[in-house]
Amino acid sequence: MTGRAVRGPGWVLLVLGVLCAASLLVLRQVTVIHTWHGYLIAAASFIPMLGVPLLVAALGLVLLLRARWRLLAATLTLVLAAVTAWPMLPGPERSDTPQVAPEGTLTVLSSNIEYGGADIDEISRLAEQGVDAIALQEVTPEFEEALETSGLLEAFPHRVGTARDGAAGTMLLSRTPVELVDSTAGTVFDNLLATTTIDGTRWHLGVIHTAPPQMGAESWTADAAAVGEMVSLDTEENLLLVGDFNAIAQHHTMRELMADGSLRSLAAPGGAAGRGCGSRPGPSVAACRPSPGPAMRSSAPVARAPCRAA
Repeated sequence: MTGRAVRGPGWVLLVLGVLCAASLLVLRQVTVIHTWHGYLIAAASFIPMLGVPLLVAALGLVLLLRARWRLLAATLTLVLAAVTAWPMLPGPERSDTPQVAPEGTLTVLSSNIEYGGADIDEISRLAEQGVDAIALQEVTPEFEEALETSGLLEAFPHRVGTARDGAAGTMLLSRTPVELVDSTAGTVFDNLLATTTIDGTRWHLGVIHTAPPQMGAESWTADAAAVGEMVSLDTEENLLLVGDFNAIAQHHTMRELMADGSLRSLAAPGGAAGRGCGSRPGPSVAACRPSPGPAMRSSAPVARAPCRAA
């Protein structure tokens, strides 16, 4: 009776685990599926958790096996659990040592200020930590007025971008002169590309805010394509993109953005959401295309790197 009692739940766990794992594998390998519907975009967000349904299936298998095989299966399940949990553990402190000797560095603080609701004092505090530029998403006219009276613009007197009602405004503040190179047209939120020179090194800096999946797969895909076109420069100069991409590295839009291999992600595996500023955790990332020499640091809320990340 005991064997029969556990085999029922065992089959449930095995079938559910296999179906979920197979679905995530398909979403990981055939990323164009993400563009079909918002639910598929949301489902693809669980691709990094692929080990969990595999673990569930393994537990189901343990319950189904005969007694003499259960100990071996349980041992293998524990090993699978350890392998699954390993990427989720906090990583070691990174030395930030660049692979090549840098000629210059760029430090950018990026924050989605969520309808202009961020704490400007907190942004100012973070900006004191060697920040060269501040990339802001969801800048409202009210927040722009608060910037004018906060004193932050005294340290960052140069800016490009716009403040808009709602969440569409995007702005770049810089300690050094900044020039607008391009911006997207027809996207849900403003996206911009600008240039600035830090210690003799010229940078292209993009501030990105693409449509979230909640607005539909069509808008999500179209905005990402517009960003890709905006940053497809016929130049080998340094390019750093920061902001709210509303995607993870495994999503179709990010795969397409980095398809040619020239852009490298600045977010470390297991990276956590950033500090304060009224920023939303999760979607903000940074990517770079360095020319030989300079190193980059990004204070974006999430850092994904082989380049130099803060």
